[in-house]
Amino acid sequence: MSQLASFAVSSEEAANRALDYFNGFHDGFMQRVVIESQDRIGEDLSQTCTGIFRVEIDFAHYNYPRGAEPFHPHDQIVHAQFRNVQDVFADFSSGFLGNTIIGLSVGPARRHSAGRQAAEQCLELRLSRHYYLEEHRRYELRECRLFTFTDATFLEQPSAE
Repeated sequence: MSQLASFAVSSEEAANRALDYFNGFHDGFMQRVVIESQDRIGEDLSQTCTGIFRVEIDFAHYNYPRGAEPFHPHDQIVHAQFRNVQDVFADFSSGFLGNTIIGLSVGPARRHSAGRQAAEQCLELRLSRHYYLEEHRRYELRECRLFTFTDATFLEQPSAE
């Protein structure tokens, strides 16, 4: 592999370029997820509760065009960092088929920040996966919003090989 890909995302168009490059992370999975609160306790023991998070996700993924004949190495990781995250919803229940990603998408969203009346423009990260309906003995494609954010980076990591 010559140069590792890096994408800065602060618009739907930039997100689409990154997700197109990585094939929407189809057939990948989230190997590591970190949700870190930006809330703090001051030296005077006062609390600053913002409701804002920073999220990091390591996607284990090889199924995208650039790479070795035709896939990347089996141990390829794409590290994503999302900033100014709110509205977090994480569902890793057992009905989802091994949490394999069918596709990630990013779209426009509006949200209310803590203590503010006016809504602000932001982006939302959506995840599509297969969910097993036991009573019907079949899978159903489901998409849900994971969270809203203002900007992100996607960084292809060097292979361990």
